[in-house]
Amino acid sequence: MSIGEIVSRIENAMPKLTQAEQKVARFVLSSPNEVMFMNVHELAAQSSSSSASVVRFCRSMGLKGFPELKVALSADLAQEQKTGYYDLDKNENASDLVEKMLSNAIQSLRDSANQIDSITIEKIAKILYDAPVIFAFGVGASALVAEDIAQKWLRMGKNVYAMSDLHVLAMTMANAPEGSVFIGISYSAQTKEVMELTKVAKKNRLITISLTGFGRSKLSDLCDFNLFTSQAPEAKIRSAATTSKLSQFFIIDVLYYVYASINIESSKDKITKTRHAVNELHGL
Repeated sequence: MSIGEIVSRIENAMPKLTQAEQKVARFVLSSPNEVMFMNVHELAAQSSSSSASVVRFCRSMGLKGFPELKVALSADLAQEQKTGYYDLDKNENASDLVEKMLSNAIQSLRDSANQIDSITIEKIAKILYDAPVIFAFGVGASALVAEDIAQKWLRMGKNVYAMSDLHVLAMTMANAPEGSVFIGISYSAQTKEVMELTKVAKKNRLITISLTGFGRSKLSDLCDFNLFTSQAPEAKIRSAATTSKLSQFFIIDVLYYVYASINIESSKDKITKTRHAVNELHGL
């Protein structure tokens, strides 16, 4: 984890924390300057929790322990200006909307970049490289991300399925060869269809990967590997899957380029061939 974005990470993860961890989180957010000069026992006392809860909270944030939390808070507080998330106001003019949407996009990308574990994403890229078949599935806006995965890896010569029909997808996975991969996409990590298909994939011994908003969930616990994006605070208008799509596409882009770099010459050759095929189709 890169330091300097811990406050946003805590805000994003709040709904997925246990009640005890939320007590710690609320105190950290309300008094970050004080926390930097406390020890574990002092923070536990001030947040009406326990030392064990403080440690669990730090680990839920992807930190090794309390000392790393203090370093990350110090980096956050040292920043002169922090981009944030904004919602739509009544009678908003276009100029203000442009600034808000840009701010949301920048914050979403920063937070998502901060969730990336380089070792994990390199492992996943290698798994996809070796996989005979790749399945990707999402509902609603996440279905667009599944289609993006299919488009990208088809250009790399992979067998990829991004079906919307759950029954057909389940049947196809039942006969998938060993080493095949299922990628379940759900920003909330609670989409019923994604959960059910992940269970089908596990039953048929596929390697399972989730792409969700940051934080531990039933879906992340179920999967072999997890990719996390930023998870913006709740908002009435902004909740319409705008920042979530942007962050999901960003993570998939990173994974795609890590994958392409495994054998860069082969990747270039395959992309060139697919580009020529499309151009010929249109007589270009």
